[in-house]
Amino acid sequence: MRRTLLTLLGATAAFGILTASYATAELPDQAAAAAAIGTVNLR
Repeated sequence: MRRTLLTLLGATAAFGILTASYATAELPDQAAAAAAIGTVNLR
């Protein structure tokens, strides 16, 4: 029982850390520039 709860707690913590990391990630300069160029060329 204790091992199950600790596993669930660890999984929840890892998911939270990954989610926060993904949410605060910034695009690299090249990817942002390529996206802007692609948008301009489509117009």
